[in-house]
This record gives sequence, C-alpha cells and structure tokens, in this order.
Amino acid sequence: MKYLWFALIDAPLSLLRVLIALCGPVVVALALPFARDNRLPRWAAWWDNPDYGISGNHSYLTQKAYNPLIKWAGKFPSNWYWLAIRNPANGLTQSRLFSVSQSECDYVRHKGDIKVDNGYPGWQFVYARKGRRLYTGLYYYVGKGEYRVGFKLLPDSPARVRRVGMTFIVNPFKRR
Repeated sequence: MKYLWFALIDAPLSLLRVLIALCGPVVVALALPFARDNRLPRWAAWWDNPDYGISGNHSYLTQKAYNPLIKWAGKFPSNWYWLAIRNPANGLTQSRLFSVSQSECDYVRHKGDIKVDNGYPGWQFVYARKGRRLYTGLYYYVGKGEYRVGFKLLPDSPARVRRVGMTFIVNPFKRR
C-alpha cells in the first residue's frame, strides 16, 4: 500500500510542487513591490519564506558564499533570488498538503539505510502515518547521482518538530 501511495499520490504531488516553484520567478517579481514587513502579500504566500521573510537569514545577508547578489542584500535583486531561486516555493512548508511535522505522526519507518545524505551514500524509502494520511519519500544517493522524490522525512529523527516539505531532485551528475 505504501509503495502504491508513493506512486499515485506523493510522487505526483512532488511534481506539482515543482510546477508551483517554476512559477516563482514571475510571481515573486510581481509580488515583491507589494511586500510589507519583510513578507510577500498573502496571495503570494506560497513563494514567501516563513522563517526568514523576503530578505533572507543573517548568513545570506552578510556572506557572499550564500548570496551571489550580496551587493544588493535586502534589495529587489537579492530578495528575488532568495525567494525564487534559492528557496523556491518555500511557503509550501506551511501547507498541510505539501508538508508534515514528523513529531505529529503516529510513526516514522523506513526500508533501506537509516541515514542517506551528503557523505552517506545509500537508499531509503521512508514512510510515516498521521491519522489516515500516509507520507512517503524515496531517497537514492550513490556514486551515479542523487534522486529524491516525496517528503523529506528523516527516519533517524522521528520526533523532529520542524515541518518537512516535499522535494523532487533528479541529479545524475552529483558525485559522492
């Protein structure tokens, strides 16, 4: 059932999230002139950043390594890059359709390796249940690329309170 749910529900939702993110450059450009109190207007909330607002976090505002447009930090070009390119559709982490808090789930389980990340190659299929809703994610990271589709659930942190969103990464060029 969990694999069918992944194929029919969560993988297509991940693709929908990609389409929403692709609208970001235009939506953010239209919304930024109407931003107030470091927030995009309500109609553009999906493209806002709930944690740091339109300007970015301290590192983004002060370090070129994080912000290629640092000379415009806090201004339109830098804010646009932060919202549309670096953190596309980040506001979806506030949507129940596109995110979940692992700590609210009845359980978080996995098949495969418990930790898969940069420096930790392997694969994992993670699934969590909250009431009747199932959340799934597939992560495959080996010498031939990185592939991650679905919810960014962390099986080694089942009590994580911070909401996890969805992703759709298909990168055959990434190497360990």
